[in-house]
Amino acid sequence: MANDNILSHERLRYFKWSALLMAASIGWYAVDTPRFGPGGGTVLGYTLGTVGALLIVWLLLFGIRKRQYLGGAGTVRGWLSAHVYLGLSLLVVATLHTGFQFGWNVHTLAYGLMVAVIASGVWGVGVYLRNPGLMSDLLDGKTLEQHAAALGEIDGQARALATTISPRFLELVEASAKAPIGLPGWRRLFRRVPGCATTAAVESLRTDLRASEREVRDLFALQFRRLQQLKRIRAYLRLRAWTEVWLVVHVPLSLALLGALLAHILAVFTYW
Repeated sequence: MANDNILSHERLRYFKWSALLMAASIGWYAVDTPRFGPGGGTVLGYTLGTVGALLIVWLLLFGIRKRQYLGGAGTVRGWLSAHVYLGLSLLVVATLHTGFQFGWNVHTLAYGLMVAVIASGVWGVGVYLRNPGLMSDLLDGKTLEQHAAALGEIDGQARALATTISPRFLELVEASAKAPIGLPGWRRLFRRVPGCATTAAVESLRTDLRASEREVRDLFALQFRRLQQLKRIRAYLRLRAWTEVWLVVHVPLSLALLGALLAHILAVFTYW
């Protein structure tokens, strides 16, 4: 399918598996009548707990599998589709496993971390589906290096033209050429670039436009082109940063979940 993606992969195969697992869990929970009420210590609770624990371990294996692009069982897209849908089904399985009994303990901590991991995963799916297409549109069939090289060409033309007008315009062009393409650290996630020398050059030249000075108009056009090119590159880098930053949240949360899960299981069998 031309429009096949991780959500529609193989005609929603993993959505169907996930829906079947959730329906079975809900159905069993609805008819189950344990003597002391629902909870993790019933037959259903232990069964769903085992299924949930196995699901968590399996889902964590995706971090290993997605780096193995050759060989192995299944495709990376198939694993990612299963990762998404079975991860969502885990929310139902684990919640029914608890019997809706929560408290200030390691068991609820594990549940809370699981919810946080799933929430960050949903965010990641949105980023994964949205950003690559936008990033491709921004590059417009060229590489990032080619877009950066285009900036250099504009700077060369602007310098040559500015030297024929006045030293003041040459200073503007030189300052513009030194404008940073991207910002360091967390600031690259945001649109605003304070103190951009290229923006300042465009605004300064805009006030100097006079019909009789064609060179000034040409220099303004070059700097305006530079600003648009710079915005394109910055937008691409910003989207790439957002595509990567969710992993900074998702991966540590997943590892914390694994630790809490082990503590949860150990506590259960210690006091069983």
